[in-house]
Amino acid sequence: MQRILVVDDAEMNRELLREILETDYVVEMAANGAQALQKLRECPDETAALLLDLHMPEMDGFAVIDSMRESGWMDDIPVLIISGECSPEIESMCLNLGVSDFIHKPYESGVVKNRVHNAIQLFTYKNQLEQQVEEQAAALKKQDQIIQVQARKLRATEPFNRLMME
Repeated sequence: MQRILVVDDAEMNRELLREILETDYVVEMAANGAQALQKLRECPDETAALLLDLHMPEMDGFAVIDSMRESGWMDDIPVLIISGECSPEIESMCLNLGVSDFIHKPYESGVVKNRVHNAIQLFTYKNQLEQQVEEQAAALKKQDQIIQVQARKLRATEPFNRLMME
């Protein structure tokens, strides 16, 4: 099962999200941004998605996003904001920072499950495509090197071929 990290200072919200998601995911929880980053450091490759509250003590969601961007985790882990914040400016700012989606409070089970599933699926496909592009680029580079070697060999044999033709 894939691992989800829920980060919210309100225990009731964490427990509610655990109940909604635990049939499909292993749900880990953190009460603030510092705990979340520690859990990400322990196993970043095993985290399928991060559900992140914006307003928390000690370290808020924006600081977590900044740290994730610096670490390169935003490219590999979809971040979904879980918040009662409905400001279009805040949503726009978060989306510009690389957040995948928003889940607004109060939580509706079907919406939460679908948004998390869709975000994970999109990131999985994106990462698979990036891997394929890298593999194809490496294969093309290798083929280009072979062609360059063959071209040098042909140029080296050209005087011999001319001599044989004469």
